[in-house]
Amino acid sequence: MAFASAPSCSIPLRVIHLRASLMRRLDQLRLTLSDQVESLPFGNEAWMQTERELVAAEQALRQLRSLEC
Repeated sequence: MAFASAPSCSIPLRVIHLRASLMRRLDQLRLTLSDQVESLPFGNEAWMQTERELVAAEQALRQLRSLEC
């Protein structure tokens, strides 16, 4: 009698570490952006760089998720 094994998904360890790092960075960026938007005077747009990095990190995280099973 033969038993079929369930399909397995092996996510490379580097992807898991990268995802965790990105999640930490996203949290940091969200806090930074919130603080910047709240405290900067009108017309100061330094927060835009943080927002661009936040969007890029979110896109990278979505790409990593698409690599998972």
